[in-house]
Amino acid sequence: MNVRLILTCLTISVITAQSGDRLRLIHADILENVTDSEGKAVQHLRGNVKFQKGESVISCEKGYYRNREGIGSFAGNVQMVKNEQILTADSIRTNSNDDIVTAYGSVHLQDSEYGLKSRLLTYFSEADSGIAEGNVEFVQKGQTITAGKVTYVKETNDAASYRAEEDVIIREEERTATCGLTIYDALSDISKLLDNPVVVQEGQQLSGEEIHLRYEEDKLAKLTIPGRAHIVYKREGKTNGTEGDESILSEFLDDMTGQRLEAFLEEGLLDSVRLEGMATTLYHLFEDSVYQGKNIASGDTITLLFEADSTEKRDVNSIHVAGGARGEYHPDSSAEKIENTILYQADTIHYSIPDQQTWLRKDVEIDYMDTELRSGYVNVLWEENLMKATAAPPGIAISDPEERPMFTEKGREPMRGDSLTYNLSNGRGKVQHGTTKMEDGYYRGDEIRNRADKILLVDRGIYTTCDRIEDPHFHFGSRRMKMIMNDLIIARPIILYLGGIPLFGLPFAVFPDQSGKRHSGWIMPSYGQNAAQGRYLRGLGYFWAANEFLNSQFTLDFYDKEGVVFHNSNRYFRRYKYSGSFSFRYNRTVATDDIADFFSNPGAVRWSGSWSHAQMLRGNQTLNVNGRYYSDSQFNQKLGIHRDTRLNQNAVSNATYSKRWQKLNASISANLSETKNLMAKSKMDPESIYYENPSGVGRKIVESTTVLPTLNFRKGQTQLFGASGSGMYLSYSSTLKNRGQGFYESEALDDSSFGWGNRQTEYDNSWVHNMSLSGSSRLFKYLAIRPSLSFREEWITKYNDATSADSLGKPIDAQQISGFKARHTGTLSVSTNTKLYGILPVKIGSLKTIRHTVTPSVGFSYRPDYTDDTFGYIKNLEDDSGNIYAFDPFSGTQIGATPRGEQRSINISVRNLFQAKVQDGEEERKIDNLLTWNMNTSYNFAADEFRLAKLRSTFRAGWLKKLNLDFSMSHDFYDTNTIDGKSVRIKEIKTNSWGLPTPRMTNMNAATGFKISGKRLGWSDSSTETDTTGNDTSAFADLMGSGIARPDNRSQARNPGNLWDLNLSLRYAANRMNPLNPKDTFWMNSNLTLNISKGWRIQYNARFDLIEKNLVSHDINVHRDLHCWEMNFTWTPSGFGQGFYLRVNVKSPTLRDLKFESRGGRWSGPGIP
Repeated sequence: MNVRLILTCLTISVITAQSGDRLRLIHADILENVTDSEGKAVQHLRGNVKFQKGESVISCEKGYYRNREGIGSFAGNVQMVKNEQILTADSIRTNSNDDIVTAYGSVHLQDSEYGLKSRLLTYFSEADSGIAEGNVEFVQKGQTITAGKVTYVKETNDAASYRAEEDVIIREEERTATCGLTIYDALSDISKLLDNPVVVQEGQQLSGEEIHLRYEEDKLAKLTIPGRAHIVYKREGKTNGTEGDESILSEFLDDMTGQRLEAFLEEGLLDSVRLEGMATTLYHLFEDSVYQGKNIASGDTITLLFEADSTEKRDVNSIHVAGGARGEYHPDSSAEKIENTILYQADTIHYSIPDQQTWLRKDVEIDYMDTELRSGYVNVLWEENLMKATAAPPGIAISDPEERPMFTEKGREPMRGDSLTYNLSNGRGKVQHGTTKMEDGYYRGDEIRNRADKILLVDRGIYTTCDRIEDPHFHFGSRRMKMIMNDLIIARPIILYLGGIPLFGLPFAVFPDQSGKRHSGWIMPSYGQNAAQGRYLRGLGYFWAANEFLNSQFTLDFYDKEGVVFHNSNRYFRRYKYSGSFSFRYNRTVATDDIADFFSNPGAVRWSGSWSHAQMLRGNQTLNVNGRYYSDSQFNQKLGIHRDTRLNQNAVSNATYSKRWQKLNASISANLSETKNLMAKSKMDPESIYYENPSGVGRKIVESTTVLPTLNFRKGQTQLFGASGSGMYLSYSSTLKNRGQGFYESEALDDSSFGWGNRQTEYDNSWVHNMSLSGSSRLFKYLAIRPSLSFREEWITKYNDATSADSLGKPIDAQQISGFKARHTGTLSVSTNTKLYGILPVKIGSLKTIRHTVTPSVGFSYRPDYTDDTFGYIKNLEDDSGNIYAFDPFSGTQIGATPRGEQRSINISVRNLFQAKVQDGEEERKIDNLLTWNMNTSYNFAADEFRLAKLRSTFRAGWLKKLNLDFSMSHDFYDTNTIDGKSVRIKEIKTNSWGLPTPRMTNMNAATGFKISGKRLGWSDSSTETDTTGNDTSAFADLMGSGIARPDNRSQARNPGNLWDLNLSLRYAANRMNPLNPKDTFWMNSNLTLNISKGWRIQYNARFDLIEKNLVSHDINVHRDLHCWEMNFTWTPSGFGQGFYLRVNVKSPTLRDLKFESRGGRWSGPGIP
């Protein structure tokens, strides 16, 4: 209600109704009439002055009254009495015309229904209303309101509406309220507190943007805060002191916030509180007055119910959180039962404080320490520290199986069950009808209990890798299981079931459970039989994880017609310090088909060993060592299954030490190495099929090459002067190499036959220094200039010498001289390049713009002819006819022949890059490599002939998502002639009829690759797509490979929704170096996958020579998905790897050795990968 409007209306009505009711003098001891300066009559009255105006009587000690104007002023024990109202003040001023009384100084108005005190009061006596100012105190209905200003009007017989402002304080028996402004409507009995309102009651402090108080029968019945509600509640409890077990009394503040609050009261005391809109509560918990911890809860709505305690003090009895409820419980540091924070959330949460229980319903999530609980319903008994979880409250049917309790511990797979009980204090619990996943296996038990930190006990449990955990295709069953987390699983007894049918059992079994970590365990073998090897047991072994730094693996292959192959591999490591491995392989065959002769009459015995070590040292130092030894030159040939293993006929060992100085940009390294040719002795043995019969004297078979040692020092590029990105730079490197060779050299046995001599050894060394001076600068801001000068100095201690030559120029008495010899060479070059940009506003279809970047480059390099007599590196030999021949003493040494021929070359290259912007739907897409086209050639001014080098060009187009094309070509500017049936290159430039150069193509390579697939009918459209994103057209390793793939590495169908997928890779090469004998190669590699059904897949791989129209190699793979099992059959009809391999196994890597195998051909032999 607007009190000002009411007062205005009342004032007008009073003036109208009472304007004729004037003051009448009743008594005065002294009356004096005087005339003031304006000539107006004034009455001065003293002693027992009494006036009357209507029902009001005014008495005082003295007064002044202007009769004509109806204005009177009274002072001295002033009192105004109207019926039961008494107004006292230091002075009063009245106006008969407008019925307004103004009281000044120590104003006190007493009414039967209210009382008022102030320093100034404007009082409307007939309307029973007024405006009080200055230290106002207004008392009504048990309320005492103090304020700077109060405007009031009496609305009913027992109450007045009022407006109080300026530091308002409202005191009642149970509460105190403060604000900047309050408005009370006596008709509705509602007070509105505005301007920072605060209500304090029983230690509870409520605040908000506004506070509305609704009264019933003079008692507060409802409190509403429509915005930014906030409650603070003081509580007291005992906490442990700092000395001994003594406790101290501490004060705690509960805190509640929300967008809106409604509080309901009974007999003026809180009964319930409802917080709405982002509601949050902070509540402190006590047990026997001892502080236990604090609970923070939030949700859309929070309801608090209050009850009186034994001292009649109202306290929170229960808390109900609804709508996105979540919370945190923080135990006190001195709490013994619960030590860590509990995080929880649910759709609704109900907490009963007297019962010390919490009920969480729907989408419940509870996180405690390293554990998580997800469930549809959870009951927490705080006094017993128990959590009980089920899918739904008792008596309610389960509507969603996903609401079944799911319990997860850190580092472990979740466990789900019908019900769960968990003790928060000791971490123990149990799950009824629980299931869990460990690595790729599933466990299920009627009851799963934990009795220690890392031990689970399972009653009537099963283990399987089949995800149909309720009805698996196979499983291991046991009456009792003991699961030691991250260690072992012990079961007794254990029975293997296939389709629910028991196959075999064991009294007990132990399984490793390391959750992805290394762990010791048996490696299960495969069993089979064939005509060549007989019965065999392959891959039986044991993996031993000795500790976190060392592990070993032992495996054995047994063939009753071939013998045994033993494998041992070991690995050790220490992070950031060192790592390494050493392995041993042993093969022992039988001379007969009778395995009983294995020890008494063995066949060949072969073995090999290897070791590698990598050490990280302080100060950017590293040490790497690798060693390998074979007892038999045919070890890899006999036992290798794959081509790379069979072709490896070298045993290489080396050790390398390196040190880097990062600030100096320098490094040093030392290397020791030895390479042994395993086939050397076989090539010299006349009884061997690998024997090489020498056809002359001086032929060599190198058995070993030793480097003792190689020392390298490198100083990286250092700027001598100039700004960053320009200036002059110096770099330097030095290499000292000491090399030894052990070899056999052929010698003459007689005039017509030759043989291999005894083993010889020779050593050689060299020291090479390289220094480079380079610069970088810009000319006219657009041209980049890069000059370079390189110098090379080479030292050797052994060189060749001769004194004469034969008629063909070959030295006759060549010999090796021990002595120092040096050679100095160098080159000078300068190059420049720039970039040119252009925009082509081409708009064709979705193509919007093409950007063309041209990078031309021109360089000049100079190198003198170091075989010229000026340098003195070449020796001239003379034959019997006086002809002179050049002899290079450096040829055949470690530093190689002396560079021959002068070079004064200009190198020219042009790089073209085309980029584009295309409209892709509503967005623009940038194609960074629409097209690249690069060309280069050179011209050597010093060459005697053919000064112009070939023009080489590359072209790559990638404008289509589905297709990439790669071309590389070389063209010769010079023409050819046919002489005696042979094509000979001549010095003339090839031109056309107009005299224009027409370079002749000498080589061309083209490659592309794409995929075509067809959709499965019923799954999607039967359209065909082409895709080249998975094909590499720049490298042709797949086309040039061995043509056999390992069964374990077969590619899977990329899209199981496709009915078929065809991958094609094409490469075409044309050689026109000899126009009379052109050579072409055209290869195609294909991979066809047919997804006959969701379970059947057939793959066919083939390699074709399209020129010769030959099928080079092919193989077929049939795959059958058997849910948790799978079948693979690989057949290679011909070529290397001819044979078949059939395997039916469990898909899971953990039980992959649970399999059946059958082999034939290459795959059936004993061997190593």
